[in-house]
Amino acid sequence: MRFITFSVLLGLSFSSVANSVYLVRHAEKQASGADPALTLCGQGRADALAAYFSEHNLAVVFSTDYQRTKQTAAPVAASKQLAVTDYDPRQPATLVQQLKLVQQLKNNNQSVLVVGHSNTVPELVTLLSGIQVSPLTEQDYAMLYQVKLAANPSVTISRQAYRCQNKE
Repeated sequence: MRFITFSVLLGLSFSSVANSVYLVRHAEKQASGADPALTLCGQGRADALAAYFSEHNLAVVFSTDYQRTKQTAAPVAASKQLAVTDYDPRQPATLVQQLKLVQQLKNNNQSVLVVGHSNTVPELVTLLSGIQVSPLTEQDYAMLYQVKLAANPSVTISRQAYRCQNKE
């Protein structure tokens, strides 16, 4: 995996211990419909995401109220015996406030996963860290962002190792 790390000094009121918020766009979706489901490749990517998070302590899994995001979040949440908590993608500031509250109330070794969309994930990364990240294209499904919430927030961007072998 390739990692790119950025840091910036911000006066946020997070604990001095670096809690993390992971953000990912939903996995590959069907080509049509107002609320499309995941493709077989998307289901495979969601399962690979659950395998990745098997080594992480998660406190909460957030998702928008769409099939593709819920189906991406479901394997991770199930493996951690967590419910998927809905958030409104049109209200990013509200989610950021919820994330701050979760991180203040939870154990310092627990993280949060947010499953969103190509047009919302980069904005949330910036709101949480103060660090501008590149927009996602409609073909970007592999990006995983880790925002470490500390006195000096940082963003680590990696690509999921999952490669779909199925020709859909």
